[in-house]
Amino acid sequence: MRRLLTVLAVLQLTACATTHTNDPRNPPGPAPRPVPPDASEARRLGAEADRLLEDGRYEDALFLYRKAYIDGFRHPDGLYYAGVIAARGGSIDESLIWLGRAADEGFSALQTMNLEPSLDAVRQHESWARIAEKVTANANKNTHNKDTRSDTATAPAS
Repeated sequence: MRRLLTVLAVLQLTACATTHTNDPRNPPGPAPRPVPPDASEARRLGAEADRLLEDGRYEDALFLYRKAYIDGFRHPDGLYYAGVIAARGGSIDESLIWLGRAADEGFSALQTMNLEPSLDAVRQHESWARIAEKVTANANKNTHNKDTRSDTATAPAS
């Protein structure tokens, strides 16, 4: 046993002595590029979170929304639902983060957001006004885009 420990110690010292991590004559290679998140995996996780939400498994759904967001999930409705779930769980700050993300990604269902009872406490927070303003702008932009499309669709050809 003593001999084995001696051999291991010598191997360890040899490995340390031959490693040139700070040697300017032997610079390390380029850092590996970060791997971009897998969008299909993010969508799959978001869809699974939606199913869990429909089944009433709110904590599990929020867990998956968190994971999906890290992987690149940016669907505004899913982000909104994550905010509602967080509010139901009593986490006002997390709810505001999710609702802000939803607004930034184009969530535009202002009436739904204003009538959701789970968001009553969240509406009292000072950050609510910015989120509501952004959702209102999104709703107005969507209405304007619909009007513009219908105008061009019905315009007579010249």
